[in-house]
Amino acid sequence: MIGLTLLAVALSALCVAAGLWQGSRTLDIVEAERAAVAAPLPVLEAASVDGFPATSVGRPVTAEGAYADAEQLLVAQRSLDGRPGEWVVTPFVVGGTTVAVLRGWIDSPASPALAVPAGPVRLEGALQPFEEFYAEQARLPDGRLVAVSREEIERAWGTPVVSLVLVLARQDPASVPAPAPVPLTVQTADVPFPLQNAAYTLQWFVFAGFVWVMWWLWVVRRSPAEAGPEDSLTG
Repeated sequence: MIGLTLLAVALSALCVAAGLWQGSRTLDIVEAERAAVAAPLPVLEAASVDGFPATSVGRPVTAEGAYADAEQLLVAQRSLDGRPGEWVVTPFVVGGTTVAVLRGWIDSPASPALAVPAGPVRLEGALQPFEEFYAEQARLPDGRLVAVSREEIERAWGTPVVSLVLVLARQDPASVPAPAPVPLTVQTADVPFPLQNAAYTLQWFVFAGFVWVMWWLWVVRRSPAEAGPEDSLTG
């Protein structure tokens, strides 16, 4: 009885240790995949004029290039913290490809924050989809946009743009004053949970419980006929 009990303790301890290790490995996999998704990509690797993978929506990106001379576009009736104003969408050229950059929010079309730096600029931000609503009237008579419409933006700038909008978070060199940052509407989706590794974790804990089931069958529940001479004497 003592020998079987010690064996059960050792085997169940090994199974629990293996389960804890497998559980820790599962969490490490999740964190590593989340870190990979959160790592910024060059904008033209995450999206192109032709399309983008689903994982690019909400993806942090960088862009190195220069603001184009084409007109900046204002998106009407966009509030920030309860204050009325407009969004500013500016063309940014990366390696000959134009990116629509949502630079942020301004309180007036005459805001000095509309000025953009000349020369090379590095941007950091995240990718968001274009807006599809109000397709029948995406631009007002005064030239402002009703929605961040890809079709209207390409018509205004006369060139194709990358299939996602870059929502600006940081710019180097910075613009002073600068439009207020716009919160993201779509966040990066979470990584899929590694179910296989989680199943291995559960499996080891089940094995630990099974050891004690077998111990109970062999030590506690065995019949008197199966008991040896020593058990008979002690009985």
